[in-house]
Amino acid sequence: MKTAIVSFIRNAFKDQSGQLLPLMALGMVGFLAVGGLTIDVGHAYVVRQQLQNSTNAAGLAAAGNVYNSSTGSLSSAATEADLYSSQASGDENYNSQLGTVTTTITQECLNILLPSGTTCGSSTANNAIRIEQTTEVPTFFMRIFGVNQLLVGAVATASMQGKAQQWNVAIILDATGSMSTADSNCGGVSEFSCATTGVQGLLRTTAPCPNGGGSCTNANANFHVAVFQFPSVSTSTVQYENSCSGSPSTPDFMIYTLPLTTATSYAPLTYKSTGSGTPSFTATYEVTLGASDADANGFVSDYYQPTASNGLNSSSSLVKAMTGCMKPIAAVGTGTGGIPGGTSPGGGVTYYASVLYAAQAALTAEQALQPNTKNAIILLSDGQANSNNSAEFTAPATSWTPNPSGSGLNSWGSTGLYPSLTDECQQAIVAAQAAATAGTRVYTVAYGSEQDGCGVSGSGADVSDTTLVATGKNVAFTLSTLTPCVAMENMASSLDYFFSDYNQSGSGSTCQDASHTVTSLADIFYAISATFTTPRLLPNNAT
Repeated sequence: MKTAIVSFIRNAFKDQSGQLLPLMALGMVGFLAVGGLTIDVGHAYVVRQQLQNSTNAAGLAAAGNVYNSSTGSLSSAATEADLYSSQASGDENYNSQLGTVTTTITQECLNILLPSGTTCGSSTANNAIRIEQTTEVPTFFMRIFGVNQLLVGAVATASMQGKAQQWNVAIILDATGSMSTADSNCGGVSEFSCATTGVQGLLRTTAPCPNGGGSCTNANANFHVAVFQFPSVSTSTVQYENSCSGSPSTPDFMIYTLPLTTATSYAPLTYKSTGSGTPSFTATYEVTLGASDADANGFVSDYYQPTASNGLNSSSSLVKAMTGCMKPIAAVGTGTGGIPGGTSPGGGVTYYASVLYAAQAALTAEQALQPNTKNAIILLSDGQANSNNSAEFTAPATSWTPNPSGSGLNSWGSTGLYPSLTDECQQAIVAAQAAATAGTRVYTVAYGSEQDGCGVSGSGADVSDTTLVATGKNVAFTLSTLTPCVAMENMASSLDYFFSDYNQSGSGSTCQDASHTVTSLADIFYAISATFTTPRLLPNNAT
């Protein structure tokens, strides 16, 4: 019996018929498990890729809105991110196949986007946005093992400050005496220094050439910048402001030369006396006109140098002007005697209209030189328009005539229409609105705008506006409500392009901007820069 059992077992092991079936059954379970894992994980990967594309799109769409307020006329970054997310039906990237998507939006300040030597602090504006989207992907085969869904997520961090789009930009800075006042809210430097530092921020965050690097020339650049000032400066000393060279070592400020409103290019105007013994003079509003690195219209594109510690090319005339060569009136003392404006004026020298017409004329010529570009003016000032003869002219205005004939306007009138010593705030509004009608985007930066002046009387006010000659397209006004703030609001192409630093020390300003979150000049110029550049994705671990 024992022998029979052993023989049976031996024969069973030797007999292979039917043994493949259980092995195949066991193998199929493994194959199905591996195949199911591959299918489920592959499906999750496809979903994640779609979610990542959506997240990137939301970040890029929202990047240009990080400086916008949710209470203003512009969309906030969160609103734009939601619109381009996959969270809800109606969103631009909604896809029912992605399941229920949860979107988390975080705005943050990144040090890598700030100038070298500065870091994000409690008062620093956010400059980037982080989008995170998650969803649960249902499984098919993995349910056998108790795994019913896989959690999938995607993250994108985005900002502006990419390559510049095709723009010609005329920056107009107030160089009147009040800009020499120290601003404790800007580190105790002068208002003029605070303004030029803000412009430096715009330049270092706006790479002018498509390759994003240095060695940028006017010919291959997308972004062309010229700087203007008011009052105008003598052409014989303007080289000090764009190169810190020449004799004398300080610029001679002049009266306000008066360009034609219909000019299609800008050139300095020469005035001469109709009497004898008084010299003629030639003055320019455009500081970079004639600089060695500027084009025929005074626009510069060589300002950017990412390898430099401050991101700027120290050899550029534009950079030299913004890093100390340009001066406000009170900082340079007196000029050449016998020429209107040669002695440093006191108050009452702010007049916008003429410099706006000068900038628009230069932009018109630059756009013809650089096809397919758009034009913009950025005007920064701290005061109301309040020019008067006693402060600006050493001789009666009627004794000065343009040379050659027809290149300018003879004298200032009292009609309220350019050029006139009445209704000066409204003349500025008319000039800015004319630029906007011509297709130029006009930005205004109110730097501590006062509560009285223009048409509003008050303590210390120098009121020039007595007749309604302009329309408040952005903010309606009457003579009794026309303040410097209202004037600056209406000079902007729209309130989307009006900014205000109302924290300027000593100004007592309450001129606030409802469309943007930024209130310091540095952040304001970063916000303006964002409107000229393309959005870009950043590493998610950027700090």
